[in-house]
Amino acid sequence: MNRFSFISKLNKKVLLLISTIFILVFSILAFVLSSSDKSPVRTYTNNTQYNFDQYSNELFSSQLSGDWLSLHFYLEHPEDWNLDTSTPTLGEYNYQSMQESQNYYINQINYLKSLNYKELYPSQQLTYDTLMSSFTSQLDFGDLCLCSQTLSPTTGLQAQLPVLLSEYAFNTQKDIENYLILLSQLKGYFEKICNFQILKAQNDSFISTFCCDKIINQCSDFIAEKNIEENLLYSSFKNRISSTDFLSGKEKDEYIHKNAALLESSVIPAYQLIISTLSDLKRKGFCKNDEGLCKLENGKAYYEYLVRSYTGSSKNVLEQKAMIQNQLAKDMRTMYSLLNVSPEIEEKLSSIKENKDKPEDILNQLSKKAAKDFPVEENYPFHVKYVDKSLEKHLSPAFYMSPPIDSDSKNMIYINNASPNTSQSLFTTLAHEGIPGHMFQSNFFADTDPLPIRHLLNFGGYSEGWATYTELLSYHYEYDDNQLANALACNSSYSLALYSLCDIGVNFEGWSRKDTIKFLSHYSIEDENVCNSIYEAVIEEPANYLQYYVGYLEIVELKNKVMEKYGSHFNLKRFHTAFLAMGPTSFDVAKKWICYFYEQYK
Repeated sequence: MNRFSFISKLNKKVLLLISTIFILVFSILAFVLSSSDKSPVRTYTNNTQYNFDQYSNELFSSQLSGDWLSLHFYLEHPEDWNLDTSTPTLGEYNYQSMQESQNYYINQINYLKSLNYKELYPSQQLTYDTLMSSFTSQLDFGDLCLCSQTLSPTTGLQAQLPVLLSEYAFNTQKDIENYLILLSQLKGYFEKICNFQILKAQNDSFISTFCCDKIINQCSDFIAEKNIEENLLYSSFKNRISSTDFLSGKEKDEYIHKNAALLESSVIPAYQLIISTLSDLKRKGFCKNDEGLCKLENGKAYYEYLVRSYTGSSKNVLEQKAMIQNQLAKDMRTMYSLLNVSPEIEEKLSSIKENKDKPEDILNQLSKKAAKDFPVEENYPFHVKYVDKSLEKHLSPAFYMSPPIDSDSKNMIYINNASPNTSQSLFTTLAHEGIPGHMFQSNFFADTDPLPIRHLLNFGGYSEGWATYTELLSYHYEYDDNQLANALACNSSYSLALYSLCDIGVNFEGWSRKDTIKFLSHYSIEDENVCNSIYEAVIEEPANYLQYYVGYLEIVELKNKVMEKYGSHFNLKRFHTAFLAMGPTSFDVAKKWICYFYEQYK
C-alpha cells in the first residue's frame, strides 16, 4: 500500500494564477525550485517553461499547506519549501467543498490549456500530461460525491489513521508540538466526517449493514483497552519521545502526559463518535443497501468514475471486463496445458512448505534476484515492522510507507501477523511491497528528480498495477522449477481476475449475493463462506481490485506494444527502467511516453 494521504480531492484550493505566475522573464533563466537540496536547478529558455514550474510549485504548496499530516509525511523540512507552516491543521471536510471541486478542476484545466505545450521541455510536458489526466478524471466527482466512502473497513480513514500517527516522526521539538495540535483537532475532524455520514443516510446512500458493523468493530477494537497506556498511540508516542536527544527528562515526561490527556479528550472520543454515529444510523434503518454501488442513486455513474480514477485506464468498464475475461481464459488454458504436460504440478502446488526466512532476508534475496530484470543497483535502507495487535484484524497483510521526499530516512514495510504467510505468500507479498514493487518503484522515481507535484499525484493503476506485475514475476525468483512458478503466477492472476469480475458484476451490473455465488461456482469455488467474503469485499471497497488487476493488464499490454515495435532488439530490463522513469501517470500518458523513455535508456 502506498502512503495514505489526508489530502482530499475535494478540498484543494483554487490557485491564484493570474497575478502570481505570469512574470516577465528574459532570455535564459536559472531558477531554483526551492531551497531543498533535493530539488534540481532548472534552466529556462522561455517564459512558458518558467511559468509552468512556478505553477506546479504553487500547486504542490497549496495541496500540502492545508493538510499537515500529509505535509509531515511528504516533507521532513517544510521550512525549506516556502510553505505556510504557521497553523497546523488536518484540513476541511464538508459537502459544499466536494460539490465545488468541479470548478477547481475546470480552472486548472483551463490554465494548462492556456500554456504553449510545445515550448515546455520534455519532463514538463510529461508533468503537464499527467496533471491534465488527473484533473480530467476528477471532473465528475462533485456531482457524485454522496456515493463516496471515507469510512471503509480496509482503506478507510479510521483504519489508516492509527498507523500514520504512530509513524509520525519527531525530528524536532516543533514536530512534537504540531503532532499534539493535530491530535487535539481529531475529534472535530471526525465530527465533520460523521455529519457527512448523516447526510449520506438522509440521501439513501449510506453504507451496507456488514460494512457498518465492521467499521464499528474496528473502532471498538482500537479503543478497547481500558488502560490508556496500552493504546498504540500511547506506547508509540512514548517510544518516539524516549528516543529523542533534544529533550530533558522533565520535558519528555510532560509531553507523555499531554499525549495521554489528548488521547482521553480527543482521540478516543473521536472513535467513540464514529461508533455512536454509525450505530445510531444503523439502528434507525439507514443501512438500506446491502448490494453494490449501482443500486444507489447515481451509484453506477460513481462506479464508472471510481474505475476511471483508480485504474488510470481510458477503457470503459465493459472494455475492462472484456480484457479481464480474455486474460482469465488465457490463464485457464495455460493451467490446463501445464497440468497435461506435468501432472505432478498439482501435488507440488498443494505441498508448498512454510519457509522460516526472515522478511529482511527475503528482501535481500529479492534485491539480488531481481537485478537481472530490473535496474536494482543498490540496497535501499528499510525497516520491517509489525501491525499492532489492535489493528491486525482490519488491515492488509502488508503495506509500504515511503520516507519524505526530502529525507534519507529508511523505507518502512509493515507486515500483519494476523495474516498467515506461507513462504509463497510472504515472498511474493514482499516482492509486491518491497523490491521490485512499491519500495523500489518509489525510490527509483524519486532519484529521477521529478517536479515535486509528481509525488502527490496518485495513479493507483500505475503503482498497484506495477506491484502486482512484479509480484507475479517474483514466483520465478522464489522457485527454480519454471513450470511450478508459471503455475503459481497463473493461479494468482486467475484469482485476481475472478475478484475483479465480481467487482464489476456486483457494483456495475447489479449482481446479488446469489448471482455472485452462482458465478463463482462455475469456477469451482463453492464454499459459501468464501463466496460471501468476496461479495462483501467488493461492496466494501468498490473498484479496489481493478486498480491492481487492470493496472497489471495495462502494463502487460504496454510491454507487448513495445516488444512489437522493437522486435528482436527489445530488452526487458530497459522497458522496466523506462516505465519506472516515467513515474505514476495514466496509461494513456504512459503509452504516449514509453518509447521516448525507452530510447533514453539505451
